[in-house]
Amino acid sequence: MEVQAPRRLFPWRAVVLPFVVSRLIADALILVMAVARPAATRGIAETPLFAGFAKWDGAWYIGIARNGYAQSYVPGTESPWPFFPLLPAIIRVGHWFGPSEALVGVAVNHVAFLLGLAGLYRIARRHFDDRASTLAVWAIALFPASIMFSMVYPSAIIFAGSVWAFDFVEDRRDVAAAAAALAAVMVRPNGFLVAVALAFAVGWRLKRVLVVCGPSLVAFGAWCLYNLQKTDDALTFFKAKDGWPEITLVDFALRDRKIAIPHVLLALAAAAAVIVVWRKLPKAWLVLTGLFLVLPFFTGMVGLGRYAGETFPPFVAAGDILRRWPPWAVRTAFAASVVGMAVCTYWVIYLDYLP
Repeated sequence: MEVQAPRRLFPWRAVVLPFVVSRLIADALILVMAVARPAATRGIAETPLFAGFAKWDGAWYIGIARNGYAQSYVPGTESPWPFFPLLPAIIRVGHWFGPSEALVGVAVNHVAFLLGLAGLYRIARRHFDDRASTLAVWAIALFPASIMFSMVYPSAIIFAGSVWAFDFVEDRRDVAAAAAALAAVMVRPNGFLVAVALAFAVGWRLKRVLVVCGPSLVAFGAWCLYNLQKTDDALTFFKAKDGWPEITLVDFALRDRKIAIPHVLLALAAAAAVIVVWRKLPKAWLVLTGLFLVLPFFTGMVGLGRYAGETFPPFVAAGDILRRWPPWAVRTAFAASVVGMAVCTYWVIYLDYLP
């Protein structure tokens, strides 16, 4: 049965406490691992304190914030072109006020994650009881891949944008939903999948589709035109991924498995939660989960662990599952998740796995 969304945006026990606890754990893990292996993060950020937070794609986002998309695209080589412009733009603007680019990126993602948790609790509360909704927030806050919500990655923005877009649609606030979806779309290519799923959420009613999804389509098209102007190819942002070690399902089955194993395990855990309670979830949520977790098996599986953590329905499902467990079992599951966070941090910072 649907219930009314909560009036308070940041309830302490349901939203703020999970945020504070999880970020203290995640941030401490990243700092400790970066200090333990400084060679892995040397030169990434101008301040060593933030080097671990800016590893991997974070260095690219900071570089784009400083220099734009100045590097030309050469097939088979790494370049800034796979990275969408919203996060670098926010970092650049924030840096105008004095803080370092790395500090701005870390701060923005913490704020975005807090907003995302508030949206998750709100939308879960529309469909499930308070205990399930609170557990859903804890589940994503302590999810092993949730360390990425602290790093200079677009994960926190795409999570917050997608969950609020769906919440606004359920509230019939279509203009607000369009703005939230636009944020998700302009931080990473698969953000466009949020707009596709929102079309299902509004029942493909033409007027609502145009309002909710139209701005995302226009912005995505504008980015394609920018790629065309600068590189003579409208899809450079997609083709440039060939500079990284992408692995499809065929590669995973027949050849290289190691680098994708953590991603597959996290994605399977998220998918399993949705499968268990799929009958209780709106169809558009199932579409969103399928798009985020199934398509990468064919386009590139490196990143699946992050995508699982950015997709809110698995955690709403997890909350409904966990509410039936005895308290000691819930505590044990969350303790195991914290261990998983440590393992993921070790993989990303210390062992140089691509997150």
